[in-house]
Amino acid sequence: MHHPDTYQFFYSLFDCYVGAILLNVNLKTMNQTEFNFLNMSDRVMAYMFGGISLWENESEIVEVMEEMKAKRAGISAKGAIESGLSGKGHTSAKDNTLDTLATKTCKLSKKISAYAKKNRLLALIPLVDVSISSFSRGPEKEVINRCKAITEIAVKHLANLGTFKVTSDEIDQINSLITEYQEHIDNRSNSKITKSSSGEDIFDSIGDMRHQFDILDDLVEGLLDDQTFIRDYKAARLIDDYGKGKTLKNKDKAEA
Repeated sequence: MHHPDTYQFFYSLFDCYVGAILLNVNLKTMNQTEFNFLNMSDRVMAYMFGGISLWENESEIVEVMEEMKAKRAGISAKGAIESGLSGKGHTSAKDNTLDTLATKTCKLSKKISAYAKKNRLLALIPLVDVSISSFSRGPEKEVINRCKAITEIAVKHLANLGTFKVTSDEIDQINSLITEYQEHIDNRSNSKITKSSSGEDIFDSIGDMRHQFDILDDLVEGLLDDQTFIRDYKAARLIDDYGKGKTLKNKDKAEA
């Protein structure tokens, strides 16, 4: 008789498999051996739960299977987290903020430039008479420094810029965008630290699963009598070494 959640576990294996793919894509340190191991673990667990009537009364096997089931689900969840910590999202948001910042600051500089030209402020004109292309050119840090310089000039001349529609709110908006840009930089740095920590947890979980499989191998052969089930279990335990096929040698190397 099957446990109530047995079939639900079969459905969850697909999510686990997707999680394994996410891990392989997002963790640059994840190698093919570990990816192969996860594929094998899904296959063996599906096989074991398919024959649950043969071992559901064997407490030692039940304990190992529950432990591996929990570890595998945890790896899948962490794989999704790793995907969510991808730097692409941070980079896109940072670039959007920088583009908006450059556009708004360039518009502000044009107002100040008009003021400087009208009043023949020859020393000020070269500092504020810029195009959006020249303003955005170069490393991002230089663009940020230009934005800061323009807002400082605006504050200095604010009392004379009213008719040119330069306001404190406009300057504050630009300063807020500068702060937002820096927050994107900080968040990306923090996500790298979090991602590294999560990656270490994943490898620890894989190590734990390898240990549980070592125990399960002995339990299946030592406690069960169905030779067909044992034979097929051993077949399922072979590691898929892509390009080399399934061999006991590969299994030994993967579990070394």
